[in-house]
Amino acid sequence: MVKIKLMIEGGKASTSPAMAQTLGPLKMDMQGILKDINEKTETYKGLKVPVELDVNEKDKTYDITVKSPPASELIKSELKIKKGSGEPEKKKVGNISIEQLLKVAKMKSESLFTTNIKSAIKAVAGTCNSLGVLVEGVTSNVFNGLLEEGKFDDTIKSGNTELDPEKAKALKEQLDAVQSEMDKAFAKKKAKGAKEAKPVKEEAPAGEGEEAKAEEEKKVEEKK
Repeated sequence: MVKIKLMIEGGKASTSPAMAQTLGPLKMDMQGILKDINEKTETYKGLKVPVELDVNEKDKTYDITVKSPPASELIKSELKIKKGSGEPEKKKVGNISIEQLLKVAKMKSESLFTTNIKSAIKAVAGTCNSLGVLVEGVTSNVFNGLLEEGKFDDTIKSGNTELDPEKAKALKEQLDAVQSEMDKAFAKKKAKGAKEAKPVKEEAPAGEGEEAKAEEEKKVEEKK
């Protein structure tokens, strides 16, 4: 058994030096293998994915194993962002739709060891939370509650993984509104903390101020 490790763009596999050197002498159907690889990686269009090709040299059979990228990378790719938030509790960097989440969940379902699509969606939503990404305008725990209530059942059943422009605009407005409210809340909290930390001027004990004033007036009279 020969193992060939490849890194390809989803759906666009081409003959690599490793494949040519290993499979050439075996006179295997290279184009047929590439076709099978492309079919298995079709859902990863635009992404680089690791692929393992196990070839049995004796009977010339082969197995293709596609290793999906981490969920965090798939989420960032969907949102077209380079990195997540360094402070997810303070700064949100994206707002992903149920359609996009469903797409990522389908890609990751095999590596998540679950055949239940809702469980896969929940797992991916949890990754969104750590990246500072909202899901349908809310945090992942709120979203998961809505998911269990059946709010997104129609979309899941339809299998639609495409985000239309109008919804994309609405998601952006949601993100801006949530971030604005978060900024106000943290600014208020910061101002309150600064006020509480401000040193309080000590006041003289009751009566002490009057005694000092009387003593000063007595000295003035004596000088006269």
